[in-house]
Formats: sequence, structure tokens, C-alpha cells
Amino acid sequence: MTALAGADVTDAFRRCGVAPGDTLMLHSDAIVAAQFAGGLAAAARIDALIDAVLAALGSDGTLVMPTFTYSFTRGEDFDPAASPSTVGAVTERFRRRPGVRRSANPLFSVAAFGRLAPDFAASAAEDCFGPGSAFDLLLHHDGVIACLGCALDRITFVHYVEQREKVDYRYLKRFEGAILRDGAREAATVDYLVRDLSRETPTDLARLAERLRATGRLRSAPVGRFGLAVVAARDFLDAAGGLLAEDPAALIREGARPA
Repeated sequence: MTALAGADVTDAFRRCGVAPGDTLMLHSDAIVAAQFAGGLAAAARIDALIDAVLAALGSDGTLVMPTFTYSFTRGEDFDPAASPSTVGAVTERFRRRPGVRRSANPLFSVAAFGRLAPDFAASAAEDCFGPGSAFDLLLHHDGVIACLGCALDRITFVHYVEQREKVDYRYLKRFEGAILRDGAREAATVDYLVRDLSRETPTDLARLAERLRATGRLRSAPVGRFGLAVVAARDFLDAAGGLLAEDPAALIREGARPA
């Protein structure tokens, strides 16, 4: 199979409707970067992948990636400048790139590069999915969400929808800890919409994906051996909210249709 080139990635995003100036939250798997031409180190391949996505967004766009750590749930201090992302090699490489800004949420931080990076870096840290959070900003700025080489179930924006719709299978739980800023240790609290473990609550977006595809709001394209799927945050919210109105368990395993 022909090796992947940066232009192939950029073209796939463009074919999925991503345009210069867009705000994009990217969920990805480093296996996509492994398709780039041989001779490059793993880090260089990931950089090539990130550069290709940035090319689709142009100089006025903003790329946002999850850099979640779940620090407070493990009793660890959170250092936005140093705590490594625990959600994949692409996100950790992106976090460390020059010019990338990171938010201070000790559970669901994001890293951002581009025009709106300062806004995402300053997003609210006290509520993971509430008003002023990075996910709220994504909606406010008419952002788009992309899954590159991974399933739609990876989309964390679903928890923003669940909190907004007040689902009965998750509840707010407060975590306490410390955030390190410029060498100073500051006490902090954060509210996190956690799962009700007495129910079958793992995320299952199969029904949502079906509806988005049926209405033309989920666009897809191949990227070598893997796939890219893109949906506007507003479309995701509207479709998910509609499903929850029909079935309050529509976004979790409990509400999955029988095979």
C-alpha cells in the first residue's frame, strides 16, 4: 500500500467539510501516523500528522486535543505544564509542541494551538463539562469534532451533552486536590459528571452515529487503512438531545438495541 502523505490527511479533512478558520477538537490514534513514509521516527510521524491537520485549519483555525490526566481521582497534583496526557501519543506530542496552550482542568484538560488557543487555555477548571468549560467553548465557537482512526465512542463532548440534558445515569461528584502554577501549589476543587456504576453506563454511540449518518450530518473519508469521521458540535448536541428525549438511555450500553 502507498505510504500516507500529509496532503492525503489534509484532503480527507477538507472532504469532510473542515475549512480554514474552523475550531476542531480531534480524537485520534497514533496508528494513523504509522502509515507515513518509512525513515521517520515515531515522533516525526506524529508531527507530520498534526501538521497536516493544521494545514486543513489554516492560520486562522484552532486545533484542540484532549490531554486528560484524571489527576485528582488518583490523589495527584496537576501541573498543566508538566503532567503528561494519558490519552494517547498524539495528544502528548501535541501538548509538548511550541505555541500549544493547555487548560488547567485537573481531570479533563485540553491543549490548543491557533487563534482561540488562549480562550481554551483559560476555560473553566471548576466544572469538567459545565458552562465555560472547554466543551462549552467548542459549542460556542461552532466547533467541529473529528475521530481519526478511532471510534465515535471516544468523543468526550457526549458528557457535556449528558450534563446539559441532566441524564439520570450520571451524577456530579466533587474532587479535591492541588494545581501547580508557576511553582505555587493551589488548592482546588472540580466537579465531574461520573457514571452510576450500578447500571450499564459505558458510552455507546451506535444509535447516535446511525442518526447522524441518516441525516447527512456525519461525514467520513478514508485516511489510508483507517477512517476519519467529522461532525459539528451543534449537530452532535441536537441529535443526541433528540435521542435522549426518545430514550433516556440512548447514549449508553444499557440502551443499545438487541443484536
